[in-house]
Amino acid sequence: MRVVVVGAGDVGTHIVEDLADAHDLAVVDTDPDRIEALGSSHDIDTVEGDGRSLDTLEAAAIRDADVVIASTDDDAVNVMVCGAAANVTDAFTIARVKSGDLFDTWQEFDDAFGVDRMLCVDRLTAAALVRTVALPGALATSTFVDEQVVMAEFEIDDGDEITNQRVEDADRFPALTFAGVLRDDAVLVPSGETVIEPGDRVVVIGSPSSVRRFATTLSPTGALEPDDDVIVIGGDEVGCRTAELFAENEYTPRLVEHDSERAAELENRLSDVSIEEGEATSAAFLREVGVGNAELVVSTLDDETNYLVSLLARRIGAEHTASVVGEREFVDLFEAAGVDVTVQPHSVVAGEITRATRGYTDEAAILERDSAEVLEITVERESALAGEAIEDVAHDLPDGFVIGAIVRDGSLTTPRGGTVVQVGDHVVVFADTDALDEIATAL
Repeated sequence: MRVVVVGAGDVGTHIVEDLADAHDLAVVDTDPDRIEALGSSHDIDTVEGDGRSLDTLEAAAIRDADVVIASTDDDAVNVMVCGAAANVTDAFTIARVKSGDLFDTWQEFDDAFGVDRMLCVDRLTAAALVRTVALPGALATSTFVDEQVVMAEFEIDDGDEITNQRVEDADRFPALTFAGVLRDDAVLVPSGETVIEPGDRVVVIGSPSSVRRFATTLSPTGALEPDDDVIVIGGDEVGCRTAELFAENEYTPRLVEHDSERAAELENRLSDVSIEEGEATSAAFLREVGVGNAELVVSTLDDETNYLVSLLARRIGAEHTASVVGEREFVDLFEAAGVDVTVQPHSVVAGEITRATRGYTDEAAILERDSAEVLEITVERESALAGEAIEDVAHDLPDGFVIGAIVRDGSLTTPRGGTVVQVGDHVVVFADTDALDEIATAL
């Protein structure tokens, strides 16, 4: 597949690293140093120039592109790149933006601006924050079929309840499937007799409530409850959306914002969130608003402020901390300081863009070590599964995959051997990366 990426910053670099080995890639950027660095480390085409220029896009062979990704730091440039591409090619266009208002406009007017898929960085970051802290101990999480299905990856420790149990015995949740086990460098498709060993990374797929209950069995003291005190530091778009999502998930968050005008705006916008006006880098203020009794403090400001706030919150007595980390090289520093959850916006949006380029799936999630993926596929008439019980066609299908969930007409089914798959079903599948193309073709 021919993919043209416009913008070679942090997000563009992530995308190149994810896609270069599997696709014919061209990267466009105005910075010659960035272009040279990517060209020397990957087998890709590079073009120095402005992606809004048709001549520049022509130099990147835009007319041969299957996918065009606009990932610069300027929302307007990204929309213009997609619009230009849409005029000269039928390629699928993806634009990365920060503006929530622009994203809302795009959603309202179906294919507005020539953008087929728009990804809002701030909203994706907030969703990743809330999703991760709601599942204690999860290494990776993702949602499928309009958030009706959750995938989560957990590392199993010596003292965990399911350690040294067979999958058959550990599988005590009616809407949950043990889809995969990642052991050392091997990907295992578990049977009921598979024994879960310390150090294994277990991938489960199921309903949000079942996955959350499973997470709680592994980390009972880390589970976040609706009546726990959750404090979000920062009233920017990420902080606002984070607080909003906590409220939508039946938590009772409070949001701290230092600017009085912004605080007033947030009070009007967030009817289910308490707004506290004050300076979050003041230990006295943090004590005053009860940070010492908080179960979770989430920081969504700049890296330096987030680091300071996280340290202060833990020193004052907050049970857990989570933070947005803008710069990749700072992640280790935050983790070394004891911050429980870190989310990097560039990584989040790059991962979503990679998912959006998978032409044979509705959604896809790449697991931590790139050895397996979880795919959402809508069953077509040509699928080997269509109209068949899973156990009847299993011998005709490739090895290396498990159907973790089926959603039909808005209802989730946990698949078993006798489950009959129908045309139009959304199936969520765990797959070994080595057999991915074969699996996707068969399904």
